[in-house]
Amino acid sequence: MRGLGTRVKTARKIVIMRRTVSFALLLVLVGCDRDQASFPLLPPATEMESPAGTDTTVPHLFNGSGNLVLSWIQKGKQQDTLFYSRLKKGRWAAPKKAATGPHWFVNWADVPAVGTDAEGNILASFLVKSGSRTYGYNLNLLVSSDHGRSWTRPFVPHDDRTQTEHGFVSLLPIGQGRFFVAWLDGRNNTWGSRQSGGSMGLRGAFVDNRGTLTHEGPIDLRVCDCCQPSAVNTAHGPAVLYRDRSGEEIRDIAIAWWEHGAWTGPFPVSVDNWRIDGCPVDGPRADTDGDTLVVVWFTAAGDVPRVNLAFSGDNGKSFGRPIRVDDGKAVGRADVVLLDQRTALVSWLESVGDHGEIRMKRVSKDGSTEESRGISGMSLSRSSGFPQMSVHEGKVYFAWSEGKRIRTAVAQP
Repeated sequence: MRGLGTRVKTARKIVIMRRTVSFALLLVLVGCDRDQASFPLLPPATEMESPAGTDTTVPHLFNGSGNLVLSWIQKGKQQDTLFYSRLKKGRWAAPKKAATGPHWFVNWADVPAVGTDAEGNILASFLVKSGSRTYGYNLNLLVSSDHGRSWTRPFVPHDDRTQTEHGFVSLLPIGQGRFFVAWLDGRNNTWGSRQSGGSMGLRGAFVDNRGTLTHEGPIDLRVCDCCQPSAVNTAHGPAVLYRDRSGEEIRDIAIAWWEHGAWTGPFPVSVDNWRIDGCPVDGPRADTDGDTLVVVWFTAAGDVPRVNLAFSGDNGKSFGRPIRVDDGKAVGRADVVLLDQRTALVSWLESVGDHGEIRMKRVSKDGSTEESRGISGMSLSRSSGFPQMSVHEGKVYFAWSEGKRIRTAVAQP
């Protein structure tokens, strides 16, 4: 199969040949490799003391069951370590170690995660090389049932032994000590995928606090190669939103639900008709509250890069018209949370001169939006990763990479 680096090179060639894709889309596909100096925060954001030290990368915010958790990887000479920290009384607590080991696969877009539930159970994920191929790696999971004091041994949820990609994970607590896990799975994809007809798939499984797996299996057999899925709880059960991939290379956002012991779907969230012969490395993000589901995503259909948002009032069975939320120079890397059943808070990366800027704004279900507010400047390089956002106890928290460190900030939504 083609690895992420090969796909990016292919995308670069496509952009140069067509010359019709905007500069903002070029940034999404190939990035900007120039490192940026430290960026000042913008009102109303306030810098927080980050719990992550030096040589840290790939921050991930997880807000579940009243707990806000920041996780990251500490790079080492012989091995890497997955740390996490809980937010307590507006401050990050002392870091705890979830896992450590050699031969980890650490990538700006394929981010490990630590998820919690209300009963003190924790599920963590990280990636380990499965052989000599650059993009051959396995998803590893481990579980704690006692607030992180002890952990199971790491285990692999997929049963194939192919040296292909297994990652881009989304974790979701579903109650009674159980989690749902969704990931991209390359078992049917080979290095000669165009000749063999193989493609990246989306798979899922349920795991309990003892590490027992159930219902592991495919959700969609053909999806975009490296766009992160987003799993959410609905009134009918878990749902996964992801970038689908048709035989004609249309890569729009789709949704599938777990209902009555099986997967239903996929169904389109919006028919953008974005045809692209390469992965944009930018998946959707979603949130739910009661019957309301909101999803945000990047698209460049019609060669117009933009960040769109859509509401559903029936757990994702149908969606309203997309609402454009960016300010005209969207790079993507969006996130979204619901403030209530009619109001969403969205963040994204906007191109500003030779760098980017993390911005946020409130969006109402009726389509009205407020003026965007800047949070911080940010490098447009791939190494800056995906800025994370989460709302907790009436405040919005941000985390992002800057060089070899992780920054965190807080603002009023």
